[in-house]
Amino acid sequence: MSGLRIRGLSAGYRGREVVRSLDLEGIAPGTVTALVGPNAAGKSTLLRAMAGLIPASGSVVLDGEDLLALDLDARSARIGFMPQSLPHRVSLSVFESVLVALKASGGAGRMDPRARVMAALDRVDLGDLANEPLDRLSGGQRQLASLAQAIVREPRLLLLDEPTSALDLGHQFAVMSMARSLAEAGGIVIVVLHDLVLAARWADRVAVLRRGALRAFGPADDVLTPEVFADTWAVRGRLMRSPLGVPYLDVDAIGRDTPPE
Repeated sequence: MSGLRIRGLSAGYRGREVVRSLDLEGIAPGTVTALVGPNAAGKSTLLRAMAGLIPASGSVVLDGEDLLALDLDARSARIGFMPQSLPHRVSLSVFESVLVALKASGGAGRMDPRARVMAALDRVDLGDLANEPLDRLSGGQRQLASLAQAIVREPRLLLLDEPTSALDLGHQFAVMSMARSLAEAGGIVIVVLHDLVLAARWADRVAVLRRGALRAFGPADDVLTPEVFADTWAVRGRLMRSPLGVPYLDVDAIGRDTPPE
């Protein structure tokens, strides 16, 4: 069966459970799913568990195959993961960092590896900086280099952890357009976003996490309701659409005294 299904997933750090028995089903090929929620809701933990970077229990079934049962090499051949930030003091050029990501899972295939790397860098508008040391890039450029590392293997499942956080408006649009195009090519994209307008604009479905559990899942207009805003972000708000269908938020007051963890 094609698509992605998560059942009973639990994961955390140093004995502290962050994601608790989470179920998320019906994620079809060709779609973008946005993970949203307050800080410490478990969004990044969920992505890292799916990518095999932290221990997890339950199941993450991709096209009928449980990713949690695979070793890291087999899983990385199916998944592209973009972390929130790249490590500093890495003595590699931009080109070398993407080449390492390509070869890490034997993902070069028949195409010349160098050609694949340059194709990925050109897609994120970093081709002119291929030979630049990674540590000399700006924060936004490092984000784009990280994205190139994630997409160079053309993975079946692409996991993006706050890919737009350090980017200007133009590059935010470019990154989300790329996520959409990768999905339309048959992949599955799951992206952590704090910007709910971006989520409503680009995602087919939005998954709202709160305190390690799934609060709501579905199309943005069905999920981002006043009730969800109140008990998830502690504000009075709602998702609105302009006459042209462009989403925007109407947030006018604090909904309760203590925001969720």
